[in-house]
Amino acid sequence: MVILNLHDKRPIYVQLVDGIKEQVIKGILKPGDQILSIRQLAGQLSITPNTVSRAYQELERQKVIISVKGKGNYINDVPNFKRSEEKMEELKKLLTQLCIEWNFAGYNRGELIEVIDEIYNNLKKEESTCQ
Repeated sequence: MVILNLHDKRPIYVQLVDGIKEQVIKGILKPGDQILSIRQLAGQLSITPNTVSRAYQELERQKVIISVKGKGNYINDVPNFKRSEEKMEELKKLLTQLCIEWNFAGYNRGELIEVIDEIYNNLKKEESTCQ
């Protein structure tokens, strides 16, 4: 289940999008899996159906999920891991901000690389244990 943090600066729908994408990366949600309906997830997380709807629309736009009229929402069989220059620039901006914060927190480049490797390996480890 996705865990929402009310103290997070990101909107709830963005946290939901990120949480579902993380579950796909980790292999908790697999291609073809049906996800909860908007009302079910809203009730489970105690948030408004509009928030879940907005998250699902964004996930569908990113081709992480597909909607089948009258049947529900499913994890896409072919996740959209397409590379694009636009996405690369967006990610570079995020990494630049992260590096700035990292330096101001007193950490060095080597420590950053270690943490990134650890996070990446944990994601891949969880993915392989879920399969």
